Amino acid sequence: MAWFTHSSRFTVALALTLGLVANVPAGVQAQLGGSPLSRDIPTEWEFTPPTGESDKPIAINRQGGGTRGPCVRGDQPPIALVPMSVGKTIAEYPTLSWYLPKNTAWGVQLVVKNTQGEEVYATKYAFAHYTGQDSQGDEIKFVVGAPGIMSLTLPKLESSTLPPEVGQEYSWELGLICDYNSPSSYVYVEGKFERVEPDPNLVRRIQQATPEQRVAIYAKERLWYETLNTLVELRRDRPNDQGLKAAWSQLLRSVELEQIVEEPVAQGVKTNPN
Repeated sequence: MAWFTHSSRFTVALALTLGLVANVPAGVQAQLGGSPLSRDIPTEWEFTPPTGESDKPIAINRQGGGTRGPCVRGDQPPIALVPMSVGKTIAEYPTLSWYLPKNTAWGVQLVVKNTQGEEVYATKYAFAHYTGQDSQGDEIKFVVGAPGIMSLTLPKLESSTLPPEVGQEYSWELGLICDYNSPSSYVYVEGKFERVEPDPNLVRRIQQATPEQRVAIYAKERLWYETLNTLVELRRDRPNDQGLKAAWSQLLRSVELEQIVEEPVAQGVKTNPN
C-alpha cells in the first residue's frame, strides 16, 4: 500500500473545471427520451449484489449515509456514481466517478481494497480553491469544480498492487476531507467493481466503433464503468448535445440517481502534483 499526497510526483487524473449544463424543459426531455443513444441504455442494470460471509446482499454506501458533513454547502451529499451492486469493467486501471456538491473541503482520500479487505491503492489529493462568500457575506474558500461530476483514473504505479485481477471484486471508498487533522469529519461514499476479461470480438468491435457506438456496446455488455466514463467524456466535449443529455439522464435514472441528472459534468484535466 502506498500513499500519494498533493506533493507526489505521480500524475492523478482529476476533473476540476466546471462545464455548464442547461436545464431541459419537461416537454423537451420527453421528446429526447426517444433519441437513438438513450434507447441503448437499459432501464435497469442486471448486476450481482455484493455479499458478505453470510452470503446476504451488502448495501453500498454510495451517498455518504445521507450525511453532508461540516464542509458541504450544497443540498446533496457526495454521491458515488455506481449502481447498488458490483459494476463491471474491462479496464486494467478503472476510472471512478462521483458527484461532489459545493463544499470547502481540503481534498479527497481514495482507498481501493480487495475482497480480503487489504488496501491495494490509496491516495490523498488536495483540491484547488477559489475565494467566494458564504450566506453571511463572509469570504470563504470553495472547491474549484464543485458542484459537479468528478473522475479519477487509477494510475499505473510500480509501488501498488494494481492492476486489479480479472474475476476479482474490489471496493473503493472516497472520503471528502473536511478537516485534514480530524478523520471524524470525513464524509465517505463507496462503490464496487469487478474486472472482467473481454473476448477478442468485443475488443475488435470497440476499436472500430465511434464513441457513441461504444456507449451502446458497453451498455449491452453491462459494463457499467465504461458506459459511464464514455458518456462523461462525450458530455464534457459536447455539453449542449441533446441526445447525449437524454442518454445521460437515462443512465443515471437506471441506477436511481435521478437527483443529480441536471448537475454539471466537469472538464477533464490532468494535474501534476508538485
